[in-house]
Amino acid sequence: MQIDPAALSRSDSISNPKGAVPNGSVSAKTSRALISVPRLELEHAYTDLKAAIGDKWAEYKESTALFLLGHYNQSEYSSRVDYFLCADPKNEHLHNNFICALIGNLTRDLPDHGVANWVSANDKPSTMSKPVSGDAAEQRLKTEVMKLPPRDRRRIKGISERDPNETVPTELEESHLAKQFKLPSQVPASAGGLNKTNWELEIRKRYAQPLAAETGEFPDAESIHARMVPICYEESLPSGAGLPCAEFMAIATETFVKEVLSAVFSRTRSNGPSGTINNMMMRQYRHQLEVEELAYTRGEIAKDAATGLLPVEAREANIRKPLGVRDLRLTLELGGGVLGHMPLIVDQIMNGYFEDELETERHDRLENGVGEPHQEIKPEDEMDLDEDEDEDGSLLDWEGGTLGDRDQLSSLLDECLSMAA
Repeated sequence: MQIDPAALSRSDSISNPKGAVPNGSVSAKTSRALISVPRLELEHAYTDLKAAIGDKWAEYKESTALFLLGHYNQSEYSSRVDYFLCADPKNEHLHNNFICALIGNLTRDLPDHGVANWVSANDKPSTMSKPVSGDAAEQRLKTEVMKLPPRDRRRIKGISERDPNETVPTELEESHLAKQFKLPSQVPASAGGLNKTNWELEIRKRYAQPLAAETGEFPDAESIHARMVPICYEESLPSGAGLPCAEFMAIATETFVKEVLSAVFSRTRSNGPSGTINNMMMRQYRHQLEVEELAYTRGEIAKDAATGLLPVEAREANIRKPLGVRDLRLTLELGGGVLGHMPLIVDQIMNGYFEDELETERHDRLENGVGEPHQEIKPEDEMDLDEDEDEDGSLLDWEGGTLGDRDQLSSLLDECLSMAA
């Protein structure tokens, strides 16, 4: 097969090869303009929504702007606008149309420069004035600084510039640093010795004060003040406690105790005197009380001179038992709001022994042969007391105690330690 060399240099094959696109069509595609998509008209949706919302338009505009900028998530945005948008289905429908129109315009032609003429003046963005710079601004600043008193000028000059590499503490770190207590600054002796207080000695007085549980007396204002002063010294508040503050605390303590006792009485007691907070009465007691009240009105019977109670009330008061752990536990089981802010006391009441539970348990153990009755151990020779040992090899350091008593005491201590843990 022979190839004609003249065919390789043909002008028609070079200028227009088979299957090639003409240059005219390429230029036509390149020069073709993009299809223009007109923007959606927002005036109708804007005016209707603003008229429907009314006074809430400023809040709606701010919340919507922050949501579209990404500062609010959906739940935060809903918490601010749902209470007036969802109240009326018409408002919600107008809001959906307005938001859909805004999102739809993102893919359409660019808007005209400036603000639309139908937007109210209150909704137009305020133009920020450019900061004045140059010699005139520096001269004005210098004039304002020179008008300040010399003390303020020295204070401004003494402010050190912050290191750009220094990290700014977070709110959590600032809160932690603010809670760190420091002892008041000591005045040096060269200043005249005005501050000679021994803070450690004042703080130790807090632990020398007896507790109300130890003395068995209700705390008064003086005892509370004596305990508050060392606490204030320890918390870096040397002048933080006054006698009026202690009196207020005494009144608050008394009120709290009365409220707790009132709750316990109202939940665990019945057949109380007439006029008390507890109105739970049995039918027989109520009937007898009504009869005696009528008799007292007619002058047939008299109340007790000491207590002012009717005979049926006095009899009920004599047979009524005092408050105990059972009453406190029943009160907490009915409702824990009485001592809800004292979990340790609540746990001690709910998991502790009743008044006679420990003695009954010990008696049952002795009857079942777990422990032996108390027997007095009389050594034969007083000189050999230190060498006497029990059956388990331990010294008899508990006079009159037996092996069962020691086991019971050990189990009781283990229960106390488990409660503290």
